[in-house]
Amino acid sequence: MTEPVRRGRVILLNGASSSGKSSIGRALLPLLADPWFFVPVDALGALRSTEHTRVLTDAEIAEMLRKTRLGYHRAVAALASVGNDVIMDYPLSERWRLRDLLDVLDGYDVTLVHVHCSPDELVRRERARGDRPVGLATSQVSIFDHADHDIAVDTTTTSPEGCAKSIADALPTLTATKAFNRLRIAAC
Repeated sequence: MTEPVRRGRVILLNGASSSGKSSIGRALLPLLADPWFFVPVDALGALRSTEHTRVLTDAEIAEMLRKTRLGYHRAVAALASVGNDVIMDYPLSERWRLRDLLDVLDGYDVTLVHVHCSPDELVRRERARGDRPVGLATSQVSIFDHADHDIAVDTTTTSPEGCAKSIADALPTLTATKAFNRLRIAAC
């Protein structure tokens, strides 16, 4: 008989578009003692075809994006369910995303990291990137300004490596009752 598999841990980097989540996720990998998967939501979206034979309606696009996000939640859970540790780069920019993740990741060790960046710097980064709708980042700022998280970092003036080090240093000091568990209880 096989022994039960330890569920993997999850670090959820939550912040506005262009706040530095992806850079922090990549910088975290060499700082953590165990092997981790870095699974940004954009990587899953990039797997979807961009060429098709018909033009989608706005409603069809919205549904496609919703299904992609639901699939992302379950892909992360699948990786963690067999013992893989996963870093998520994912904005909780819609309430249903958090509600679904609270359900899908029930029983998992989730560390919620708030990635903050000043609105002026978000605008600058968004323009420099050129791959996001102008205004997306600043429209998301208030969504992420909630008090319940396990770790907070500010990328306005701190490098991704500095933020990653802060996260890696804080992980062993966290208590058993983490933000995801508190949010789950509050949602009931």
